Amino acid sequence: MQSYYLPSTAAPSLNIAVRLNTLAQPKAVVLLLHGATLPSIIFDLPSAQGQLSMMAYLKMQGYATYSLDYRGYGDSSKPLEMDASAGSSPLITHKDAMQDVLDVMSFIKERHPTLPIILCGFSWGSSISGYITTHFNWVNKLILLGPVYSYPNPQWQELADPKNPTKLNPGIKGYRLAARERWCGLWERELKMHDTFNWRDPQTLEQLLDYMENTDIAWANRTNNKGYIRIPTGVLADALRTYNQNPIYDASKIQCPTLVLRGENDTASLSADVDGLMNTLICSKRRIDIENATHYGILEKGAERFFKVMVNFIETA
Repeated sequence: MQSYYLPSTAAPSLNIAVRLNTLAQPKAVVLLLHGATLPSIIFDLPSAQGQLSMMAYLKMQGYATYSLDYRGYGDSSKPLEMDASAGSSPLITHKDAMQDVLDVMSFIKERHPTLPIILCGFSWGSSISGYITTHFNWVNKLILLGPVYSYPNPQWQELADPKNPTKLNPGIKGYRLAARERWCGLWERELKMHDTFNWRDPQTLEQLLDYMENTDIAWANRTNNKGYIRIPTGVLADALRTYNQNPIYDASKIQCPTLVLRGENDTASLSADVDGLMNTLICSKRRIDIENATHYGILEKGAERFFKVMVNFIETA
């Protein structure tokens, strides 16, 4: 695995962290986009001892794989507003993340000018991927992994202003502070609902949490916030749009072959939401629901089932 830091064209003082796992003559490029809270480490972390991460698995199948951290996430630079109080408007929406993806795409095209591009977005990253695909023509195939599209998911109701559900809760500022025990809160709840903690390797969880803590450790030490990280809140503004059935992108405008992939126990990517997404897509499309998997199935012991479906789609769609 290699890492690069690219200057952001949207904010030249900031850098975008890029992971890449490639080989001499790849068949195509797979670009992976993360969702809220958890950065691109989720694609580069084995789900259990002796297993391959998503990026390693895709490389083994002959694909150059890239992922990035949007500004404010993971190893990428934090916006300058995140060094001040949290009083600004929500930072890093899908449009900001898109600019980071475009910067990385310029880097990829310099390295692989003739290879097809497969874009894979996870969770909030699915909205970013869909938005990009409907605005640019360089996506050859699209994978929407644990997607969110246009549905009033009850768990997002708290994002709304109690006086006006179309407006963001005024208590949500430019970024939030989150303690270590909250970074995987959704994962914990989904596993607890089905009493299936055996699906997850405890060592994988600890590696993930340790990594995330280290991404903001200098700030935490300087401000006496040990065990906390800063997370931009632009994703919450985007989630409120989804809650109000105002999707980030129009799925009917996607023209390339598209795979919609989720775990059947996913409570963020609800089956009803995916039904609506599939009904809106008019391109060549497939839907697969993986049994016995949560929203974070790509980090669970059965993660390879997701990877096999992805590779099959890439090679046959």
